[in-house]
Amino acid sequence: MTIGTVDYAASYFKYKTPTPIQGTPTNKTLKRLKQELRANASSVETDLGGGDHGYLGLVLTEQEYQAVSNDPFEAPEYPEALTIPRGTDQVRAFNLREIHKEKKRLYYECKNVENALQRHIQDAIEDKYLESLVNEDTQLITASIPDVLTYLFDSYGKVPSEEVKQKEQEIRTMSFHPADPMIILYNAIDKLKALGVAANIEYTEKQLLDIGLTVIRNTRDFEKALGDWEALRRAEKTWTKFKEHFTAAQKQLKAIRGPTMQQAGYHHAHMLAEQLKTDMARRDQELMTVIQSVVDSNTSVGTPPTMVSSDMSTFTPSQQQVNAVQTDPIQLEMMKILQQMQQSMQNMQQGTSTQTRKRPTKKTPDGATFPRRQTDTYCWTHGGSNHSSQDCKKQAPNHQVTATFENRMGGSNAYCKKAP
Repeated sequence: MTIGTVDYAASYFKYKTPTPIQGTPTNKTLKRLKQELRANASSVETDLGGGDHGYLGLVLTEQEYQAVSNDPFEAPEYPEALTIPRGTDQVRAFNLREIHKEKKRLYYECKNVENALQRHIQDAIEDKYLESLVNEDTQLITASIPDVLTYLFDSYGKVPSEEVKQKEQEIRTMSFHPADPMIILYNAIDKLKALGVAANIEYTEKQLLDIGLTVIRNTRDFEKALGDWEALRRAEKTWTKFKEHFTAAQKQLKAIRGPTMQQAGYHHAHMLAEQLKTDMARRDQELMTVIQSVVDSNTSVGTPPTMVSSDMSTFTPSQQQVNAVQTDPIQLEMMKILQQMQQSMQNMQQGTSTQTRKRPTKKTPDGATFPRRQTDTYCWTHGGSNHSSQDCKKQAPNHQVTATFENRMGGSNAYCKKAP
């Protein structure tokens, strides 16, 4: 049996061809490559390493493999030449030959899979980024896959610390509904820990627990489970225990409230209501300011006070709040009510603006022709009128209160035909 007898990539691999990495590898593209390698290695069955993960041990470091299997993965070595002692009976000799044959088969199988995985790496990454890992004569990778991945991540996969902190903040404020699978939260924190490693930031178990507890507290639906957690001894508060504890708590909550966890909507509705109360209080204050400014200007100002924009008039629930209500009838109804109130507030604002938008009083043009009764009363602003200059309630700028028909003082000449 020789190397290359079986095309493992074509026959077994999940990813027959790699996702190409254009240009310099990054942490993101290298993680995707490692994911493909893991899947491909696991797709070839073997009894090595416990027999449950295929050839995954060819991709992972010894420490990484310990996290998925209690049995260590040991790649087989090429067997020594078979020696059958003189005098061995035929049955025993046959068995020794079969055992030796199986050792060679297993060795070549492991080697073939490893070579296929190494070619997957070379097909994904441009040659210049692998030059120090490739044999000049054979043009094949000579290092083990874990060593290759370590080199690539150390050389090109570093992550800025700011990116890690930003991701941590995103998780702490993530939209997590009590009915969502808990694995979403667990995976997010596990990935954050891995991202931290790429940035030389090591998250302690205490820090991981703090992040997880923050998300759990924000749901406001796991009070009992949180109390039980606080009652645990410090040594019991591990990341593994955290997962077990709150997975069990969610199952208990679903047993009480039902699969959709509808009652959990109360707390999300409460948050919306609290935001609404704050916004309405601010809106009331702004309306009072507008009204007072109108009163102070005697409603004769040309341009009304601008309505100050607030979050309520353009109230848009956050993505976290929207996600929280999409599957909950109680919260959907609450959202409809909030939208109706929002529309009412907008209508109120528009109505107030329209009512206070009055034109400034101007002197009536001399050539005005619209009908008016003849009168003996003259107004500087309006000309012939039913009120005098002194009694005018809507005076134009520079209005003269002593102006009369006999002495108009430069006032309007409109409707100035005196009554007979």
